[in-house]
Amino acid sequence: MKNSHRFTILTSLVAAVFILSLFSGITAAQKPNENNGNQKQFTNTEKQFQNARAQLDKAIKESNSKKDKKSKEDLELKAQNYLQKAINHTISYLDVLKSRVEKPENQGIIPFNVSANADAHIAELELLRTKVQQDNTTEALRADNNELKNIYSRIRLETQYDFAILLDNTISKFIAKSDNVSARLNTEIQNLKSNGTDTSNLEAIAANFTNLMQEARAGQQKTEVLLAAHTGFDNSGMVINNTDAQAFLKNVDDSQKETIKTLRDASRLLQDFVKDYRKLSGGNAKAEGEHGNNEKERDGKTLVRGTGTLAANGSGRAVIEGNVTVSLSGTNVTLTVSSNAAVTTDSGTNQTLGNGQVKYEGFNSATITGDNIRVGISGSNISLNVTGTGAALLDGHGTYTTQNAFGVSGEWKK
Repeated sequence: MKNSHRFTILTSLVAAVFILSLFSGITAAQKPNENNGNQKQFTNTEKQFQNARAQLDKAIKESNSKKDKKSKEDLELKAQNYLQKAINHTISYLDVLKSRVEKPENQGIIPFNVSANADAHIAELELLRTKVQQDNTTEALRADNNELKNIYSRIRLETQYDFAILLDNTISKFIAKSDNVSARLNTEIQNLKSNGTDTSNLEAIAANFTNLMQEARAGQQKTEVLLAAHTGFDNSGMVINNTDAQAFLKNVDDSQKETIKTLRDASRLLQDFVKDYRKLSGGNAKAEGEHGNNEKERDGKTLVRGTGTLAANGSGRAVIEGNVTVSLSGTNVTLTVSSNAAVTTDSGTNQTLGNGQVKYEGFNSATITGDNIRVGISGSNISLNVTGTGAALLDGHGTYTTQNAFGVSGEWKK
């Protein structure tokens, strides 16, 4: 078997870990940021909600200052408007949630009907809207606000639970795909040993990888025990006790984070194994086109182009162009994308620039996809994964691995 085929699974696994590492635990409660009709509605209702809140804050100050009938009546009107805008915004959040869980890749994973739960909350909110429209006293509107806060709190907890299940499925699939990796590592070690090569370092790496995967499996089993108990939730996935639900989700989040950390450590060992293997094999694992048409330096920077997967870790700048899906996480990362790209971030802000591009800041992880898109990334501790057809320019300090005929790896160029 040629080296170019032996390590396809290794480079695939490294790339998969980078995708998995973007999950920092339960991410669903973050602000949605999808490029579709539901997202546009969410953005519009958010602006209206923020404006209504600003007007309410102003009315509160006015009423506290003047303490007259007119200012009190104005306060009640502003409070009523604020609550209605908050209800609109919460309903749009539920619509985005439904669109996410109804995606084909998420079908059959969650063991209850998330969309039905969302519809039940929407009906609950519409009833509250009718009550808000009828109430005209400060006391009644304050009670309505407390009810809205309670509904919203349950929605957020249930959303976190839904996406914890989806994340659990992602982790489970990854661990299942890695079952044969240890055997493949040992096969390559035996191939080198048969030629009289000292493989002690590779053997140590392989043993550590096996131990980490066993640790990851144990962590995964712990998470599945927690999810099976679903403390604080009923069998339909709805909250029955807020305090218990919060504690349950915290335990699940901690367990998943620990498992993901272990898997990331395992991915680093795989990268070390590939690098050491290439050295020991005398460069026979070199991919066709390495430092040629697919990988080369341009203006002192590393240029990677072609079709496949690129996984990179480092600090500095990266520019990606083409028909690609980009997943990334990092520290103090600034992301600039062309207007035709679909972007999802877990938090942060975005701003449309004068040239039509959109800048994103203040997030922990992001996914960008589209055809003929351009993505600019700058920051520290960047974990980057690119799949598709295109080109990537890396400028800074770090390492990268590509899935090509073999798996080209190297360092970012300053």
